[in-house]
Amino acid sequence: SGFRGSTRSPPQKPSVSPGDPPGTPPLAPVLQLLRNQLQEKDALIRHLESDWERSRAQREREERLLVTAWYNMGLALQRQEGGMAPRGLPSGAQSFLAQQRLATIARRAWTPHGRVPSS
Repeated sequence: SGFRGSTRSPPQKPSVSPGDPPGTPPLAPVLQLLRNQLQEKDALIRHLESDWERSRAQREREERLLVTAWYNMGLALQRQEGGMAPRGLPSGAQSFLAQQRLATIARRAWTPHGRVPSS
């Protein structure tokens, strides 16, 4: 089995479709290149999505911390100004709900447009 009498034909190049201009690269390597680019872009998208999710979670944690800090600061100022002890309400102090009820009762007791209600 020598090379002289070999009847094997030389390897054929992938055929180019008749409508393609001459010098067009074969289709298979182009498809593989596009598949590789698509995989790279998919990997980049997954990476960016995970980064975005981590950033969103971090932002939510920071917002909760800020809200808690403002609430605690406001509560401390209210206790400081109102003379409230940290454990509870001093004598004579009312809860927020009780204060709202009294305000509503006071508004209803006012006469409309300064007139005395007829009875």
